[in-house]
Amino acid sequence: MSQSVFSKQFCTWATTPELALCEEAQSVARFSLVDTLACMFLGRDMHQPKAVAAALDEDGDGGAVVSVGGGRAHSLSAAALLNGARVHALDFDDYELSGSSHASGPLFSALFSLAVARNLTLREVCDAWLVGHEAVVQMGQALGYGHYDKGWHSTLTLGPVGVAAGVSRALNLTSQQMANAMALASSSSAGTLRQTGSHAKAIHEGLAAQAGLRAALMAKAGATANTDLWDIPSGFIHLYGTNSSPGFDQAMARAQLGQGVRLFPVIRKLWPSCAYTQRPIQSGENLSRQLVPGDAIVRIQYRIPRPFYQVARFGLPENDAEARFSVPYCVAAGLLRGHVTPADFEEQAFRDDRLRTLAAMVELDLYELPEGHSGDIGPSSPETLVVTLASGTQLTAQGLAVPGGAERPMTEDQLLQKVCDCGLPAEQARALLQDQESTVLAATDLFKTAQQTTVSGLAPVEEIS
Repeated sequence: MSQSVFSKQFCTWATTPELALCEEAQSVARFSLVDTLACMFLGRDMHQPKAVAAALDEDGDGGAVVSVGGGRAHSLSAAALLNGARVHALDFDDYELSGSSHASGPLFSALFSLAVARNLTLREVCDAWLVGHEAVVQMGQALGYGHYDKGWHSTLTLGPVGVAAGVSRALNLTSQQMANAMALASSSSAGTLRQTGSHAKAIHEGLAAQAGLRAALMAKAGATANTDLWDIPSGFIHLYGTNSSPGFDQAMARAQLGQGVRLFPVIRKLWPSCAYTQRPIQSGENLSRQLVPGDAIVRIQYRIPRPFYQVARFGLPENDAEARFSVPYCVAAGLLRGHVTPADFEEQAFRDDRLRTLAAMVELDLYELPEGHSGDIGPSSPETLVVTLASGTQLTAQGLAVPGGAERPMTEDQLLQKVCDCGLPAEQARALLQDQESTVLAATDLFKTAQQTTVSGLAPVEEIS
């Protein structure tokens, strides 16, 4: 069977014994590993993973792999599913802008599961993550922003394919087997952005992890797929792309494989909410520091691109998921609190009358992005917060660079603070950042802490209307 340029070129690079990578690749991978591990641990008691765990129990799933955060042991792919639901439960995990997806969540959900079962080293896990991340950003280059903008949740369309590539690397599959795994995984590409505000969005990451892992295992066992599907009529680009999608052949013609984390930097979140609420929170926090006791706010205006608001579209939130995707609520939380924390997305916070009154005052000014815009959250898509006081004074904050992004990357101190906020010891996280490449991941202290923590009995799953 013929192979597309994408399959052949990418899988040849991804299966070389020594990957050709940019200088910072391994340190970026370690940083993402610790960040994702912390998010997964923090999310272990949220509604979504509890529902997944209950479903796995009812399905009779069992095995020897414990998900991050503890609990009952599951099969390899079920543990990956549960890891994924945990990591995205609070929308705190990192993302990338080439494919507008959460790449690390699904990748590490599968790789952590595999690391427990196969005693993978830190180098093996990091190399696998780098391969999977590279697959996702190259698919993003082929599809363009239009794929996300028309309503696909790219974490579940691109994610399974990226996971299949990463797991294939960890399993030492051949180039042909990896190509088959990625093509098999594309059969699970699905999921719409209309699931924001519900439990489904977090579960998407688990589904992506499980689908990609299973695809790689099937390819290892000899299953084949049409590896020419990416650019052909009725193939992937035709079904998932738009008229402006460059396509895989064009993406590969300009690809610099191994440079993905340099060209498309990982963006790590400072707050557990939608990527499109990070600048609103930051602007709110900035203006809160300019307020003095007695200042009365009479008007709040926020200018944001319409495509971004279509994702973070909720007004006054009725549950924690809606709060994470509400620009008015996040602006208000920043203004009122001055420092937004995970607690600000719990029911006691989003039911607070003062916060709701302030959020209800936010007037949204939506503007269109120019045709062909990349979807980048940055200076080319600015956002502006204007707060008018009873005195007539206007306070203004402009959101340009996204916090945690290329212009303002998360520092190690910020990462360690985030780790502590997620309930894990900073000193163990620091050690994991510095451990030898040959160290077995599942044997490291921080990973053992996360794995061995037990989860109490399953609570009733909260209904979301």
